[in-house]
Amino acid sequence: MSDRFQIIGASEVAGLLKEYKDNLLDQNVIDQDIYDKLGKMPSYLETRYSLAKKLMLDREQFKRFNEYNSNKAMQRGKECEEMVKDDFIQQDTAHIDLGDGVFKMTVVIDEKQTQKEKLIKGCKFPFRATIDYLLSDGWLLECKTTDIAQWFKIENEGCPFNYEIQANAQMWLHGKENCYVHIAGVQTIYKDKLTGLVLKKPQHQILESKPFIIKYDKQIINAIQASLIWFSAEFEKGSLLIKDDADKVKKDKQIDEFLEIEKGTLELPLNSDLSAKLGRLKELAELVKEHDKLDKEIKAEIRKSMEGFSMARFKSNQFEIEAKYSKESYHDEASINEAIEKAKSITIGDVKSVKKLTIKY
Repeated sequence: MSDRFQIIGASEVAGLLKEYKDNLLDQNVIDQDIYDKLGKMPSYLETRYSLAKKLMLDREQFKRFNEYNSNKAMQRGKECEEMVKDDFIQQDTAHIDLGDGVFKMTVVIDEKQTQKEKLIKGCKFPFRATIDYLLSDGWLLECKTTDIAQWFKIENEGCPFNYEIQANAQMWLHGKENCYVHIAGVQTIYKDKLTGLVLKKPQHQILESKPFIIKYDKQIINAIQASLIWFSAEFEKGSLLIKDDADKVKKDKQIDEFLEIEKGTLELPLNSDLSAKLGRLKELAELVKEHDKLDKEIKAEIRKSMEGFSMARFKSNQFEIEAKYSKESYHDEASINEAIEKAKSITIGDVKSVKKLTIKY
């Protein structure tokens, strides 16, 4: 499966619907029932802020972010997908109750990881849905896992509504009417019970599981389209990149922490809106100001520490000039900079000294 670089995925839109739920209700895109379900969805979903930041990453940054963002739940889902599919087939052999005395059985899997994209008018980013499996009768199968300790939520509340939104997105793009969401409660063992040593590969075991039937819902599809169009308009204005720290959820903090690690190397796509570029440039300009301020403070401390000394030692974070390669004395910033430039060309034997230099002044 190819990456989602500058593409919005079916699993990411639920958070947008939750954030736009008031607009969706006001404009009669959704009814009160869907509005209430959106409000009850978990807070760990993608937000407008975090998604906007992700869509501004370049391809290499996007790959690094996925590695940074990886967690045990995501890894468990990938490792258990085949196991969950097999569990579904095993249950399906005993028939699935469709209600009103109607039973259904499907055991043949036709395709895996089929993906389709759609360009929605008014949305600058392609929308993609990747299905786990296409069944022989044309139904879709989406495999999900949860920690067995959280299984009570599935028993009490049923299929999470964000899964229903994802399933509808998949049905919409793939032209289907029905989808199974098969959820497995998994126990994962990370250590050997006898030795207590960490296992090279975690062991997963399905203790509980349940299939849910999700039918195509036009209201949800309309809500997805409207939300993507609104999101794209806000992205173009650059208004999504600013959010008060107090309002940031876990997803927002994750992308901020990653960008902090990247140290301002964020690159914008060439076709992005100028206002978005200016917004990012403004952020970088503020970072430069903070850096320059700190740099001046450090230099002032260095000068202060030199008072009363005829000889001292100076190290920059880029160059060190060993004293034995220089008999000169450096006592001000200009002579230090001159020494650095001179030291770059110093040759010791057959080895040119470029980045390891120490100035003695």
